[in-house]
Amino acid sequence: MAARTGVVVFEGGHRNLTGAGALFARVRRWTTLDTLEKFMARPEVDVVVLATDSTSLAAEARKAGAEVALTGPDFHFGRVLSDLVKDHRLERVVFLGGGSVPLLRLEELTVLFELATPGERVLVSNNVQSPDILALGTVRDLDLLARAATDNGALFALCDAGYERRLLPDTSTTGFDLDTPSDILFLAYEARRRAAFGEGPRPGNRAGRPAGSPLGREGARPPTPAPALLGPRTAAGLAGLDLDLSVLERAVEVLAGDYLTVTLIGRVSGGTMNHLNANLHVRLRVFSEERGMKALGLIDRGEVKSLIGAVVQDMGLDYLVRRLQEMSDAVFWDTRVVMAHLGRWPEEDDRFEADLGRWDEVKDPELRRLTRMVRETRIPVVVGGHSVVSGGLRLLVDGLLEEGRVPPGDRP
Repeated sequence: MAARTGVVVFEGGHRNLTGAGALFARVRRWTTLDTLEKFMARPEVDVVVLATDSTSLAAEARKAGAEVALTGPDFHFGRVLSDLVKDHRLERVVFLGGGSVPLLRLEELTVLFELATPGERVLVSNNVQSPDILALGTVRDLDLLARAATDNGALFALCDAGYERRLLPDTSTTGFDLDTPSDILFLAYEARRRAAFGEGPRPGNRAGRPAGSPLGREGARPPTPAPALLGPRTAAGLAGLDLDLSVLERAVEVLAGDYLTVTLIGRVSGGTMNHLNANLHVRLRVFSEERGMKALGLIDRGEVKSLIGAVVQDMGLDYLVRRLQEMSDAVFWDTRVVMAHLGRWPEEDDRFEADLGRWDEVKDPELRRLTRMVRETRIPVVVGGHSVVSGGLRLLVDGLLEEGRVPPGDRP
C-alpha cells in the first residue's frame, strides 16, 4: 500500500495591515489558495491542509476543497505540524508557507515527490540553510519535529538526527519565495510578460538558433526553461494592480544587452552567478555577503558584518550610490544585509514601502533617503529582500531566454 502523503500549508491572517503591508497580504492570499489547488491536483497527495488563524482564508480554502486547521494565539510550528500528521495519519509530509515557491513548475513538483522516497529518512528542501519548502519521506521522528519552532529549526534538527538531505534543482522557481513586496514586483512583471508574450512555442535567440544551441568557446547554453507555473488567482489579481514596474523594465534591458555591467549586492549564491554567466552577455560585479544570516541566527545576535555596510558607515550613503552608478549599468541590491550590519532594522511598514519604491511613504529617515536616492539614479537599482539577487533575478533571466532576447555571439 502506498504511503499516505499529506501537504500542510501555513499562512497567517496578516491583520490590521495598511499600505504595502496590506498589498503584500492580499497577494499572499492569492498564492496560498493557488498553492493549495496545485497540490490537490497531484496524484501523489492524499490530503492538503491549510493551517491558518484567518477564518476568511479558511473559508476560501474549504471552498477550494482543502482541509483546514484553525490555529490560535499560542501557535507553535512544530506542535501544529505534528498534530496534523497524527490527525491525518500521514506517513510522508510536505510543508511550506503560503507565499513559498509560488511558481514551482509541474516537473519540479514531480521531482519533489520522487526525491522524498516514502519510508526513507530523507528530507527534501529548496535551500541548504533556509528552506521555503520541506518534504519528509517518513515522519517516524515525530517528537523531534514537534519541538521545532520554525521550518529552519526542523531542517537542522532532522539533519542532526541523521536524515539525508536532498536538494531540489537550483532554478528561478525553486528559489523564488514571496517574502517581501519587492517579490510582488517580480511576480507582477512575470504576469505582465506572460500576458504579452503568450503561451505559444518558445523561439530561439535573435540569430535564429534554437534555444540551447552552442554559443561559442564555453559550450552550449542550457536549454530554455519551461514557463513558471503562475496560479490563476495570482495572475488575475496581479493584472488588476497598478504597480510601477519601470525599474524592472529598465533593468531587463540591461540584462538583455551586450556586455553591460550588472552589480549584485547581498546574499548572492554561486548558482545565481553561474546562471547569469551561462545565459547572458553581462559583466558581473558581485559583492556576496552573509548568506544564511537569518537561518544561522546572526541577525538575532547582532553579528552581521557587511563590507558594503562598512562603506556606508565610513564614507556615507551618497558616496556608495555615486560609486555604484560609476561602475554599473544596473544594480540588484539585497538591502537587508546592510540594514542588519548597521543595526537599523526599520519597521515592517517602512521596509515594505521601500521595497515598492514609495520613498514618500517611508518614515525612517535613512531608509527614506536610500529609497529616494536609488529611485532617482540614472541607472536602474532594484532593491529589496533576498529574491532580488536570487529567484527574482533569475526569473528575469528565464523570461529573456523564453522570449529569445539574449544576443547571439561568443562569450569571452
